[in-house]
Amino acid sequence: MDDAPRWSPDRVLLVVVLAVAVLVPLAITQLEVRPDRLTVGTAVVSVLLVTGSIALPALILSRWQSSTR
Repeated sequence: MDDAPRWSPDRVLLVVVLAVAVLVPLAITQLEVRPDRLTVGTAVVSVLLVTGSIALPALILSRWQSSTR
């Protein structure tokens, strides 16, 4: 079997960042988001924002690290 991964980590991070960028506005417009109460929409948007805030710096740093090699 081939040991090389099918998707590089850079590509996975890019897909995650793009998915978050599309899903956050969609979730905000389609789900009920209230800052004073925990709703399903608030939880979904919060999870998406946390995921994006982790994936975006990881993508930037991985691209920077691969360019310095």
